[in-house]
Amino acid sequence: MNNKNKDLDKVYQRIWEAIVAHKLLPGTRLKEEELCETFGLSRGFVRKLLLQLSYHKLVNLVPNSGAFVAEPTPEEARDIFQARRLLEAELVRELASKCTLREKKLLQEHLHKEHQAAEQGDQSLRIRLSGEFHLLIGKLANKPVLTSFLHEIIPRSSLIVALYQQPGGARKGHHHAGPSCSEHNDLLAAIAGHHTERAVQLMIDHLNEIEAQLQLEPPTEEDINLKHIFADL
Repeated sequence: MNNKNKDLDKVYQRIWEAIVAHKLLPGTRLKEEELCETFGLSRGFVRKLLLQLSYHKLVNLVPNSGAFVAEPTPEEARDIFQARRLLEAELVRELASKCTLREKKLLQEHLHKEHQAAEQGDQSLRIRLSGEFHLLIGKLANKPVLTSFLHEIIPRSSLIVALYQQPGGARKGHHHAGPSCSEHNDLLAAIAGHHTERAVQLMIDHLNEIEAQLQLEPPTEEDINLKHIFADL
């Protein structure tokens, strides 16, 4: 791989991380000139980068308007979470069936970073680490093809959460930053203990919980309280 391709991959990774961390939100315009200045790339390379991001459904290229961070539809959101349940059930099943002490340690170290980010109130970092925890499971399961698919849909999941998470990012009184860490702890315990079916069920429940926090249905008329909307106006 030549240096130009390496540079392009590094910039792609940085944009990927910004999307996963919710620093680049759905609908954000990605101006070519700003990307050129920020990363020291030529306009041709930036266009190649945007095309690659578009191919992976992370960016929408709109003729005569520019490039925008993708805004997945509710239907796409449901499909993404269905795909995650199918992929990650198999990945966690594979890892739980053979998890070594070394692999357990790697997962523990990653979770420690996730807990530190949560304790420090660094929400962007915590969200990114949460997504990377799922990718680490895939990597340790040693299923590169399945993990490559997961690597593609994790940032799309982050766009979906940023776009559709209900106000306050919570459901049933839980804050979004809290349950993920504890659920990851439970997953680690099941994986390390070789409790395969429990690990699979925990993963499915975890993804269901994230999806349940999303407002994928349009609000019905009874959900709109005009007195509440105009109370402070």
